[in-house]
Amino acid sequence: LQWLNPRGFTIFFNAEQVLKDQRYKLLRHSKDELSIQLSNVTVQDAGIYSCLSYSSNFQNKTQNVEILAAPSQPVLEVSQDSGRGIKLSCHTQGCKPLPQISWLLDNGMELQGDTRHQLGADGWKWSTSSTLRILSYSPKVTASCIILHPALGGERLVASLPFQDLPSTGDPRVSSPSASPKDAEVPSPSENPIVPSSPEKSAATSPSASPRNPEISKPPS
Repeated sequence: LQWLNPRGFTIFFNAEQVLKDQRYKLLRHSKDELSIQLSNVTVQDAGIYSCLSYSSNFQNKTQNVEILAAPSQPVLEVSQDSGRGIKLSCHTQGCKPLPQISWLLDNGMELQGDTRHQLGADGWKWSTSSTLRILSYSPKVTASCIILHPALGGERLVASLPFQDLPSTGDPRVSSPSASPKDAEVPSPSENPIVPSSPEKSAATSPSASPRNPEISKPPS
């Protein structure tokens, strides 16, 4: 029995460890089974692993291992937008695959900003930024950046910015790529409750194994 990593290198041949990577550990070995474990997983460990059986009938079984990397807690920045209100920017990084970013005003209106993705230098993880332009606003308004990602397990990351510390320009109007060509007017927030933020969760997960100690076992014949 033989295990190969996604790059084609032999990890174990029967009970002998060939690949000098101490993160791999032999769990079980018998005539019909070769089970190994990989700890301290990184996104570079993703890919197709192969188990070869050199019995009377040669068999080659494969297992695709997907590694998820959770996005960082979003960071909000605010700047003046050339005399036309303000510009909100939401940034997150270090995730795989791409995250979903949306904006929520405290009256319940959800908007899609101008979102850009950039692949990191490692060639695996992404940095994502979303920009929302507010043409006018009042101190009673709160804008929240919401991030969804498979590694968050159904939860979300939220960063909020109340406008109470900014100069008031009247009733809030929002400009975004998903809105109509005219400025979208937001109803008075005093008549609507503020949407609470969900708890942060930043641990990366793998769909087929534990993030830290995934077990790779020989698939059944």
